[in-house]
Amino acid sequence: MDLTILGYQLGEVIGEGTYSVVKKAFSPKLGKSVAIKVIDKSKLSKTYINKFLKREIKTLTRCYHPNIVKVHEIFASQDTLLIVMEEAKLDLYELINSKHHLSERVARQIFKQITEALKYCHDLGIAHRDLKCENILLITENCPKLSDFGFACSDDCSSSTFCGSPAYAAPEILNGEVYNPFKADIWSLGVILYLMVTGCMPFNDNDLSKLVKLQAQALKFPPTPCLTACCQNLIIKMIKKDPAERSSINNILAHPWFQCAEQGA
Repeated sequence: MDLTILGYQLGEVIGEGTYSVVKKAFSPKLGKSVAIKVIDKSKLSKTYINKFLKREIKTLTRCYHPNIVKVHEIFASQDTLLIVMEEAKLDLYELINSKHHLSERVARQIFKQITEALKYCHDLGIAHRDLKCENILLITENCPKLSDFGFACSDDCSSSTFCGSPAYAAPEILNGEVYNPFKADIWSLGVILYLMVTGCMPFNDNDLSKLVKLQAQALKFPPTPCLTACCQNLIIKMIKKDPAERSSINNILAHPWFQCAEQGA
């Protein structure tokens, strides 16, 4: 598919996946740079195209929120799908890695926006199912955008599929159980906040059986940076082994930690 004919001046590759590449481009029509996700459908199974890819497009075109990546246009041919979206400077993982960890003050500002975007999705009956720092793009350093809805599902879908990255996945997913995808999103959200404020993962092992055992243990925080008790409490409420005990998305946003900005934590 010729992007020039479609009105885009193609730039360099800024990201790569198994079945896609993301290229920078300039849109004279929009008057700014954009990111174009180029998906090679010839490498995908019919099941993936009809289930996950169709679901991603449906979700992206349905969601309009300041903290969800904006899609400008979608073009499709027999072998290629192009998703034109707003350009990001970096992802959340890259930001954390560059600073080793984020202060609670900075993390609070970013995390609240992430949580509000997830609440918007959940209110629409959409679970993300692949929440991780790499799937949170930053248009500016303090403006996060949820992206990559390839594993998203609606509230009427079966949730027994293993989705997401193991280090962010809830115990019920790793154990192969039928799970509530909205509660699984809350666990992943807790892992994201933990990584933001500590610079490390709460549970991390390449061996899935060891990872499951780590998740069964009491959550521990590193000695440095020294987190406030309020921040630790919020993380603990999200990272509960029993899904029924995890905080709801509304209770997360109502947590006292979000009212601590004046304390400079």
